[in-house]
Amino acid sequence: CIRGYECDFTAREKLKHIVSKDAFDIEGLGKKVIDNFWKLKFIKEPTDIFHLNYEKIEKLEGWGKLSIKNLKEAINVSKNISLERFIYSIGIRHIGQENAKILASFFKTDKQFSELFNLTKRKNILKNLYDLDGIGDTQVQSIEDFFSNQKNSNIIQSLMSVLQISDFKKINKKGKLSNKNI
Repeated sequence: CIRGYECDFTAREKLKHIVSKDAFDIEGLGKKVIDNFWKLKFIKEPTDIFHLNYEKIEKLEGWGKLSIKNLKEAINVSKNISLERFIYSIGIRHIGQENAKILASFFKTDKQFSELFNLTKRKNILKNLYDLDGIGDTQVQSIEDFFSNQKNSNIIQSLMSVLQISDFKKINKKGKLSNKNI
């Protein structure tokens, strides 16, 4: 299913990806919990993670005050995310961690990244992405497909509104072999 969030199975798998260690890294919100919260209709979209009803969760078996407190803290910490982790976490097909870093270095800020929601600006951006080393036809087409789907765009815009996305920072490593090709 390539319809993204329009497909229930894909939407649930995208939620599992978002909470994973390499994405938002939300401790206590693993695959089984996502499946359970999905069945109970607590979480259907990524933004729902940040608007959970903890009183309902407390009534579930296995959820005590301490586990809920820990979950709340983990979710609050995950609201602050770097641009490259955010790009990786939204689950654009063929955009892995390395591609996400390349894209983050291109966009620099979440404001510039959000220009992908505008069709006219997106077409210009996509042309420029071909110039990036590590980004090719497959990745550009995946980005186009993802943002052309209105439901995907609405979900990501909604998610961005509840997050603090930090700008891309290039890490300069110093040492004898820095800036050398081996």
